Amino acid sequence: MPDSDPRSFSRQANIHCLYCTSAYDQPHSNLSIDIHRTWFFFPWHRMMLHFHEGIVGSLIGDDEFALPFWNWDSPDAMTLPGWYMNEPCFDDQRDFSRFPPKVCDLNFLEDNDIEPEEQIHLNLALMYKQVVSGAKKPELFMGCPYKAGEGGVCDGPGTVERAPHNTMHKWVGSNFQPKREDMGAFYSAARDPAFYTHHANIDRLWEVWRGFTNLTCTIWILINSNLLSTSMMRILSL
Repeated sequence: MPDSDPRSFSRQANIHCLYCTSAYDQPHSNLSIDIHRTWFFFPWHRMMLHFHEGIVGSLIGDDEFALPFWNWDSPDAMTLPGWYMNEPCFDDQRDFSRFPPKVCDLNFLEDNDIEPEEQIHLNLALMYKQVVSGAKKPELFMGCPYKAGEGGVCDGPGTVERAPHNTMHKWVGSNFQPKREDMGAFYSAARDPAFYTHHANIDRLWEVWRGFTNLTCTIWILINSNLLSTSMMRILSL
């Protein structure tokens, strides 16, 4: 599909680039919009996946199409899925040392020589901390409140956004690129097909967390509702 078509893979990838690099200002102000490191992280990416699924479904004639999720939080799926080894899901801007049977590092900072069994244990311990023990309050899991018209910097990512979200982006990205592009950089992450199944799993973890979290504050209930409001859905059509 040509890049001139708004449904094309490259145009959809550029939408993520625009909203995660402060390319837009809030209406009637010079305050920027950024959908990372705030409570926008989960709902905005859910919205992007919603439209991506709709586009793919319409192109293949399947109204019930749904993205698979790469559940790297499960020991059996802690390697790069095999379908990313070949076209059309292959991306040459990846770290080739991450190919199977390499076990992913959900808390990746730098390469290590940890044995696979120990790495799996560390991954599971991290997941419990990020989703359960360290995320007992909404602001810990969702990220800092970010409201229209407020100045200053909202730089408070939630537990899962810090790791394994950010860390897996870096783990997959190319070790030959300065910011570990494609997956390792905001502007290029959505150029890699792995972005979508990675974020589908992030979205699933949001549902897992919602399942055992008792929300009492109105604003957190609204953000965690099942609805995509009309105003939210308009964002991706700008």
